[in-house]
Amino acid sequence: MAYPSAAARVASELRSQILQGDITPGSRLSQQSTAERFGVSRIPVRDALQMLAGEGLVQPVSNATAMVTGMSIAELQELYELREAVEPLATQIAVPNVGRAEHITMRKQLQIMDEHADTRTWLAANNAFHAAVYERAGRPRMIELVERLRRLTDRYMYVHIEVIGQTEHLTSEHLGILAAVEAGDSAFAATLTREHLASSHDFILRYLMDSQNAAGDVNGHFVGKVTLTS
Repeated sequence: MAYPSAAARVASELRSQILQGDITPGSRLSQQSTAERFGVSRIPVRDALQMLAGEGLVQPVSNATAMVTGMSIAELQELYELREAVEPLATQIAVPNVGRAEHITMRKQLQIMDEHADTRTWLAANNAFHAAVYERAGRPRMIELVERLRRLTDRYMYVHIEVIGQTEHLTSEHLGILAAVEAGDSAFAATLTREHLASSHDFILRYLMDSQNAAGDVNGHFVGKVTLTS
């Protein structure tokens, strides 16, 4: 009965190390060596690697080994194109159903982001801020897709927050979305959500394009170690 929590623990640690660049793209993770490192059996490691594969962080290369995937311009663009299509729609559907409880939740998450001590906390609060709206859309398949896309773009947002910086626009955009939601203006909230996604897309895309020559291949895969600013 212990291995599900062990799998979550292993997945959490590996995820953090991949996001932070401590485990670099192209690294191979074997079930055996990872199990020895964490002091667990191979079963929770297998499950942890499956979780990370579902998030796009690793790719299985055999029954017992996975490889850490690189970030790429092509993946970034596809993920954000999908998000920019789906999340504004979810917002427009949801806003008429958003009430005072969601407004309080959104303001609380904004405060956490403003006072965040680490990027993982910021990302969790950011996701919760937007989820407070999306979950009121009453579209479970749509929300499942949104959540999956957001998980897949978390490491790109990690780069935005930790490496690129210049996050002032995120704060002002969040405040604009909150104001539109509180005013019940679903069309404007949807427009602001699309613009919010597009601005992050642009920041990260420019960074990857600038980094490609030094740390990527000719196909636009950014595979170098990320250097953190804090």
